[in-house]
Amino acid sequence: MLRKFGRHLLLLPVFLFLLWALVAGVQWVRHAPKSVTLPNGMMFKLEYYFPGAPIALFATDGRKILARDIEFVCFDDRYVSITSYKLGDSGIYDAQTNAKVREEEQDSVEYLLMHARRKACNGYYTGLLGAVFLLDGQKYSSLLPPCEWRNLDNPALKNRAWFDRPCDDRSWREPPASSDANKAKADGRPEP
Repeated sequence: MLRKFGRHLLLLPVFLFLLWALVAGVQWVRHAPKSVTLPNGMMFKLEYYFPGAPIALFATDGRKILARDIEFVCFDDRYVSITSYKLGDSGIYDAQTNAKVREEEQDSVEYLLMHARRKACNGYYTGLLGAVFLLDGQKYSSLLPPCEWRNLDNPALKNRAWFDRPCDDRSWREPPASSDANKAKADGRPEP
């Protein structure tokens, strides 16, 4: 009898680990950032609720997937420019038609969205962002878009409430904190 009890006692840590994994998994799925609705009505959503799940661009109905495996985005009140790991999905999407912009219109729309400073965004942000930075419910400042990238100077953007969303207010251009000795050298003072 003691031998049977010993065998069952060895299984106790395995059972406890499986119970913990089940509870932690349910909590992660319930509280993970899942989606965001853009000012133009299109949505970025996780394709499935699992750590590292790819993010997809959904049409304004929230059901039809337009692009998958999104790397970088730029968007305004009508268009969304996508750079995707799936090359066929990269391009500019129109929220009014819920489709990819036709080839003959691509250059004129790209000029509006990317402006004259090619490879820089002229939408709600001035830089190309990863879609993960836009998901609602981000708790860590390292997963928020930088505040300095908000395009407050673009008067054509209609949804000004978008700029009230959380952002990372730490400047990415600040040099790392230096020691007192280095600060003294920079100021021309003798070292302490």
